[in-house]
Amino acid sequence: MIRRRVLMALSGLLCAVFLSAHAQESEAPRRPFQLPPIEYSSPDDVGLIARIHFATHTPDFKRAREFYRMLGYTTGMGGFPLTNTHTMARALGMFDICQYELVDGEVIQIPGSLNTTSVDLLQFKTPFNGDPPYALPNHLGMAYASMLTTDFGGDLAYLQSQSVRFLSEPWGVPGNRYVFFKDLDGVLYKLEEAFPPSLVPPDSATDLEKKVHIVAMPYIGVNVSDLEASLAFYRQLGYTTVAPFEYHGSLEEARAWGLDKPFHIKSADMALARGDFHRLRLTQWIEPFDPSPPYPPPINHIGINRIALIVADLDRAVAVLKSKGVPFLSEIAPCCSGTGEDEFAIIHALDPDGVFVELVGAIKKQKPVPPPQGCPVPAIKTRSADPLVPPASENPGSQR
Repeated sequence: MIRRRVLMALSGLLCAVFLSAHAQESEAPRRPFQLPPIEYSSPDDVGLIARIHFATHTPDFKRAREFYRMLGYTTGMGGFPLTNTHTMARALGMFDICQYELVDGEVIQIPGSLNTTSVDLLQFKTPFNGDPPYALPNHLGMAYASMLTTDFGGDLAYLQSQSVRFLSEPWGVPGNRYVFFKDLDGVLYKLEEAFPPSLVPPDSATDLEKKVHIVAMPYIGVNVSDLEASLAFYRQLGYTTVAPFEYHGSLEEARAWGLDKPFHIKSADMALARGDFHRLRLTQWIEPFDPSPPYPPPINHIGINRIALIVADLDRAVAVLKSKGVPFLSEIAPCCSGTGEDEFAIIHALDPDGVFVELVGAIKKQKPVPPPQGCPVPAIKTRSADPLVPPASENPGSQR
């Protein structure tokens, strides 16, 4: 247990270093992002280490940011460029524009959490997609994130007092309860407890003053159409610790999921075998089954649109996965200064249902790719530290 907690802490530190490397630096020179070397278990080892965050998008950043602050997301990393290269746009599936533009964005965090709770909260200006997120947690794709609380009853009462939307009444017994709620844009979360509250005393007087007591994000819920095919895909990424289970839910429990009839699922909790040991919960809904496909590209839909995972060597990871026939949305995109000269990068693999799995890691430095014919030199805009000051613009350009 101690070893696991130490490794989780190290993973959090690595993610913090990674995020710092991505942030816009106004004074210090930009340094290449580096991870400590890892020991590969085999030639097919992708080198996956940790979850960085999942991304969700909003039509109103300021409003959404205050909602998440209420949940305990009181810290974050900002300063990212609001625009970027054409290669970065392609990495998000934006193939028909010269350059995307954000209104605002921040990787927000719950300080002191037991594992990575980070959310990449973004508001896109161009291109913008205001379609609502999945209405129910049985939709194919990344449907919800689990949030573990040490005070289920207190948190439920407080969120109800703040007019937070719930799918239903809670389900379960004290020590093993859950309830689904939505953020202001309809993004689904599963608030749950998994231990007797009496065994988890507050850490300090400060904890007593918290209004919401979320301490971890146990897993991301990913609904799949073929559990065996998805198990094979995620094993290739490094999720080699697998705990399968099958479950029949009563009508009463189904209502907690927003459903109107009993349900039958086949699931598996898949954990990373090193690093932060984070989990995904893959679920194939046998009944009721919703065949609606996950969000299509580009990656700017409101909702949990992608999960970002860190690998030690992105060039190597992509080569290994391509040799296994794993499809990618685009080529590797140096990230995120806007110069195209970064020594870290992103790319999105596609799982068997088309869910976006972002891989992030170090790369060999590439020559910057010039913009396509008809596209100007990218205009790199950054958000001023003063929210009242409009974004600065360098290298003037325009959208196609």
